[in-house]
Amino acid sequence: MPVAIDGLLTKPRRRASGSAYPGRFTCHHIQWTETGSQQSATFVLTARELADAAESRLVWTDQDVQRGIKPGLPYPAERELPLSDGYPDLNTYVFDPEKADDIAVKLLEGSQLFLNPLIWNLRPGKFSAYWNDADQDLYLYSGRIYLPDSHHRHQAILKAVRAFDDDPTEYPRFSPDVEFRIELYFLSKLDEGNYFFDKNQRPKPTAKSKAYDLTTQDDLSLLAKRVIDKSSALHHNVNRVTDRLTASNYQVITLSTLRQMMQLFAPADALDETEIEGFAQVAATFYEMLAGARPELAVLELADRREIRRKLLVDSAVMMFGYAFLMRDFNTSIAEEGLMRATQSWKLRLDRLGAEYVFKDWHGDFFSRSNPLWIATGILKPGKSGGKLTLSNTGATRAQAGRVLSQLLSLETVPSDIRFLVTR
Repeated sequence: MPVAIDGLLTKPRRRASGSAYPGRFTCHHIQWTETGSQQSATFVLTARELADAAESRLVWTDQDVQRGIKPGLPYPAERELPLSDGYPDLNTYVFDPEKADDIAVKLLEGSQLFLNPLIWNLRPGKFSAYWNDADQDLYLYSGRIYLPDSHHRHQAILKAVRAFDDDPTEYPRFSPDVEFRIELYFLSKLDEGNYFFDKNQRPKPTAKSKAYDLTTQDDLSLLAKRVIDKSSALHHNVNRVTDRLTASNYQVITLSTLRQMMQLFAPADALDETEIEGFAQVAATFYEMLAGARPELAVLELADRREIRRKLLVDSAVMMFGYAFLMRDFNTSIAEEGLMRATQSWKLRLDRLGAEYVFKDWHGDFFSRSNPLWIATGILKPGKSGGKLTLSNTGATRAQAGRVLSQLLSLETVPSDIRFLVTR
């Protein structure tokens, strides 16, 4: 018996005859489960019933708590999409049509599939429904059913039913009466994100940036997001959807990389709210100074970002980890000298990153891809048969980046074969 769910009515709506009105959709023969304060319901419906719910525009995805909208789009994109619209636009949204197609084909062929359970969610306060205790039915009157998980499976089932309806004789092994088990939750939008994280990140990796963006239960992710909030140079400059920066991304870093930086910077995975706030302020302060010394680390137009990536390593992932080592040293300086003195001294140190240097017989921008220091340290490696240089982003090269930057900022002894040529 459900209790204290915002949206469940104490009395049903009535027909003119006085009988209970079953609403827009009925979930039949529900079994309730309670885990702590969280209630959920389980019931069975057919592929036809699921398709009917979709065609009635009852079933939706919220891309804020799904795999998401592709970064760097020059136009705004809808956040909430009805299941009945079919596969999302692949130019705009992260979705794998081959995965859904494969499920649909196997359904139509009558192959054995393990698709249960399918996940639905009604957001408390955003729906109205009545629980008919006598018949164990839930009457849905208003609101949207969201899919915090199993979007591909839902699209595949809908596609299979539509194909069958177009020509039933073509698919003799498929029946729209095939049954699926539904797990119905009553989660806020925030908790839908946590559900996505639990189901898609802990058991098997999905796009880490998106999972880390959604969760409120991973302290390092919370820290990374607070750094973004506090740093103007990172605001709108972090890919929070996918784990790669493609040619169409103007952003400087992915959220998963920023979280890994926080793992180097902060002393523990488990942080309380005060610690998160304190570390976020330090990290954001450092990044603002860093972007002041190297403006390439702030927000750029796409064309400028592409040009920087072509010529320099300043915004490369491996160098970001080098900056994380510096960030950690900056935090130590604050503990030893106080915030004001540490900030003043580190601004002067970071200005060195904007200088030109001599390294053996070469001189130029320190972060230039042509700087032979990067080959000498293994950060850049020749391709097969001496071809195009490739960037190495491993634990060893990240540590090398940190060591080189620390030496350059005189945190360690500067090697004799590196010296200033011109400073800003």
